[in-house]
Amino acid sequence: MAAYPRSLGETLLRFYKLAHERLLKAAEDVPSEEFAWSAGPSLHSVAWQLWHAARWDDVFASYFHRALAKDPRAQVWERESLADRWSLASGSMGRRDTGTEMSDEAAEELRFPAQEEVLGYARLAFAYVEEAITLIPDDELLTLAKDDPDGDTKLDNVLIYLEHLSRHLGMIESIRGLQKTNSKVE
Repeated sequence: MAAYPRSLGETLLRFYKLAHERLLKAAEDVPSEEFAWSAGPSLHSVAWQLWHAARWDDVFASYFHRALAKDPRAQVWERESLADRWSLASGSMGRRDTGTEMSDEAAEELRFPAQEEVLGYARLAFAYVEEAITLIPDDELLTLAKDDPDGDTKLDNVLIYLEHLSRHLGMIESIRGLQKTNSKVE
């Protein structure tokens, strides 16, 4: 098989899939009784970290689906009515109901459903954003994103969200380390 250089879109998709696989694996490896454990007011639970990463991927994907798809769809969060199903008050979960700009106290009060449900949402949101990335033609990646207040290109935004995933993977890994330390002390 002859090797060929990947397109920019293929490379971005490859690294999104890798980040998603790592996030899901890290969250799946958490014992269910520790999934919602918080390490303190600013180090929210694995459940929160995974939900937050998935929420922003969901929001980001819906933007590209609306802008580029022939059949744009709403966010997975909306299509599945997850705020209602999970008994979370819409409009109370920070900017765009993603957890961003939530107070630490409000974030700590969120009660998530069973681990498998949060993982299921993350899988759907991650698949949705991966599909959205395939919609972006390589020649449009360096164009300015419509109405972007910072003048960022589509590529800038794709990389910002990829970096966001990595940050929350690091948070999950830190929480896991604290959980292991805590269980040795008790």
